Amino acid sequence: MPDLISRIKRKLRQNPFLSCFIGCPYPAPRWNRCVKRLIRQLGPNANILDLGAGNRRRASNIINLEIEATPEVDIIADGHLLPFKDETFDAVISEAVLEHVQSPNRVVSEIYRVLKPGGYICIAVPFLQGYHASPHDYQRWTLPGIVELCAAFSEIESDACAGPTTALHWIFREYIGLICSFGSLLVAKAISLLVGWLTFPLLLLDVVLSRHKDAHILASAVYFLGKKE
Repeated sequence: MPDLISRIKRKLRQNPFLSCFIGCPYPAPRWNRCVKRLIRQLGPNANILDLGAGNRRRASNIINLEIEATPEVDIIADGHLLPFKDETFDAVISEAVLEHVQSPNRVVSEIYRVLKPGGYICIAVPFLQGYHASPHDYQRWTLPGIVELCAAFSEIESDACAGPTTALHWIFREYIGLICSFGSLLVAKAISLLVGWLTFPLLLLDVVLSRHKDAHILASAVYFLGKKE
């Protein structure tokens, strides 16, 4: 059954109109502002890699890398061994990818290798989230944990990027799906998605909660922006 769900997710992910059925699109305004600010700061001539881009293209000068083909992918490759020369990029952006790789340390080392001196790493990772294999799901990070993972970089900023309400909402919908699933993981996921969309307005609470200085202790996800000195 997990393999079937992974195949369904893969098919949906390849279609930009159907990809919303993979899960609820949780807001992460602080993370989005950080990424947009970085892209704007570097300008249209910068070489930027989006590692694990999915179906989105953040800007025309960004190279999209994924492990499988989607309409917006430029290069299919594995983050453990990036197919680029040393010191190629001005920035590497990676959102919700490191939980799916076997060796996050190796991927971060590869990011360091392909960044130019003075280049930026901008990554978001989960903290309090349900299991979501695509096709695998291995780990989670606290805010100090992601800072430690990126210790080779000089930290510019780090914080919660998807707040406490998002964490509660994700776990609640998965919980309801599980207890109403009749033992079927596929039914559980379908119910979870339905419950998620019906209760989606609750996420407005994160507009306030995400500004709390300690929001990261219950955050659904955290992010790190750093520089290769």
